[in-house]
Amino acid sequence: MATPAFQKILENLSETKGVQNLLENFQKLNDEIKKKESELKNRFDKQKDQKIELAWKKYQEIVKVLGTSEAKLEKEVNSTIAKIKKSADSLEKNIAAYKKKAIAQKTKLEKTLFKKTTKKATVKKAVIKSKPTATTKKAATKKTVARKAPKKATKKA
Repeated sequence: MATPAFQKILENLSETKGVQNLLENFQKLNDEIKKKESELKNRFDKQKDQKIELAWKKYQEIVKVLGTSEAKLEKEVNSTIAKIKKSADSLEKNIAAYKKKAIAQKTKLEKTLFKKTTKKATVKKAVIKSKPTATTKKAATKKTVARKAPKKATKKA
């Protein structure tokens, strides 16, 4: 709500050719600026969309590579676990076989040692029986007390 005097001044100024040219040029510049702004906005939007699309593609590639890597890793872990189980089973079998062999060897050694001790006992009995017995009186023997040998001192580390 401009005052009438102010409106009159504006009308007088707008009627002059210089001011009209200036307003026209100003309007052209304003239109060009809006045009450039929309072009730049479109370009930035396109670039933004392209970058988003490129980033999405890279993300998809990474997910795909990670999926295949995970599958390979899972396969290797499973094969390693299978190998470990197989070697553990064979180790248990070997331990059982060695235990059987050790027990057999132990019994064999015990039998040979038992045979040797029984042979010595039978030989001593046979030697004692083969001596002629005399009918002589035995002199009274004194009872002797067996003395224990002193224990040797052991060094403690």
